Amino acid sequence: MSNLNLKYYILAELREKHENLSNNKVVYNDYVSQKSMQDLASNISSLGYNCKYIGGIPKLLELYNSGINCQEIIFINYNYGLPNQFKRGQSPIILEMMNAKYSGSDPFVSLLVNDKFCSKKIMADIGVLTPPSTLILNNDDIDKINHQNINFPVVVKPNSEGSSLGIDEKSLCTDLNHTQEKCKELINKYDSAIVEEYIPGYEITVWIIGNKGKYELIQPLLISIDNKYYFESKIITMYDKANHVRNYSLADTFFSNKIIKDIISTSKIVFETLGMRDYGRIDFRFDGVNLYFIEANALPIFSKTSEIGQIANLCNITYEEICAKLISTINDRLMTKTY
Repeated sequence: MSNLNLKYYILAELREKHENLSNNKVVYNDYVSQKSMQDLASNISSLGYNCKYIGGIPKLLELYNSGINCQEIIFINYNYGLPNQFKRGQSPIILEMMNAKYSGSDPFVSLLVNDKFCSKKIMADIGVLTPPSTLILNNDDIDKINHQNINFPVVVKPNSEGSSLGIDEKSLCTDLNHTQEKCKELINKYDSAIVEEYIPGYEITVWIIGNKGKYELIQPLLISIDNKYYFESKIITMYDKANHVRNYSLADTFFSNKIIKDIISTSKIVFETLGMRDYGRIDFRFDGVNLYFIEANALPIFSKTSEIGQIANLCNITYEEICAKLISTINDRLMTKTY
C-alpha cells in the first residue's frame, strides 16, 4: 500500500487530439491513446495508489505557472510533447524546472535516445554491433552518400521520430538515386534522416522495466508478419503498425538459452550506457549469428494492445501485475537516494 498522501499524476498527450497519419478511420500517430492512459491510471489505483491521468503539455505548463508544490506528487511521464523535432525533451525539461519527481529518462537522455544516429554511434564505440549508417542533415550530406562505406540495400528513415513515422515501402532503397530521393523527402519534412545498411534477419524487440541492479522485467519478443520470422527484404512500416499486422512470440521459444542471454545482456548494456531510467524498449536485428542494435525508445507505449499486452498474454501474467512492476521500479528510484 502506498503513502496515502502521495499522488501519482499521469502526463500524456493523447492520440485522439493529434493528426491522424494513417488512412484508417482509427487515429494513428506516435501518441498514446486515451484508453491506454485511463487503463494505466485505473490499474495503478487498483493497487492502492492515488493515481489519475491529468493531461499533456498544456496541463503541465498550467501546473508550472501555478507554482504548485510537488513534494507529494510523482508524475508518471508518458508525455511525448507537442509536435516538434525535439518534442521528447519538453516534458522532462518542464518537470526539472518544477523540481518534480517523475518517472522515465531525464531531458538529456530523452533526446539522446530519440536520436537514432547518436545512439548507434555511442553503442558502436563500446563494441555493440550496429548497421553501418550515416546522418543526413542537408543536400551536401545527400550528395556524399556514395562515399560512405554502406552497402545496398539501405533503410532511409527520420532520425528523430518514433512509431515508424516516415517509414513506408519506399524506405528500403536498392540504389543511390532511390536513396537520395527518399533523403530529400525526409529532410524536407523531418529536418534529418538516417541512412543505414539493411540487415536481413529476425526482428527482436525487448521491453525493460527496472534500473541497474534491479530489473523487474526484461522480455525479448520475436516479431513476425504473415508467419514470416526471418525478413530478407522487409521493413516494418508505419502502415504495418497502424494496421496491426505484426504478431509476437516469446523469443526464448525460438532461440537457444545462449542467444537469449546475449540479447538480455546486450539490452542491459544499451539501457544503462544510454542512461535510460525505469522503462524502455530496445530493438535489434539478429541475422542468425550476429545481434545488431537498431534503436532504443525511452518512452515506449504502455498499453494492453502494445507489446506490454502481448507480454502479459504470452507470459501468463496480468496487466495489473506489470503495472505493479512499473510502480515498484518508479518508487524504488524516486523514494530512495541510492540511484
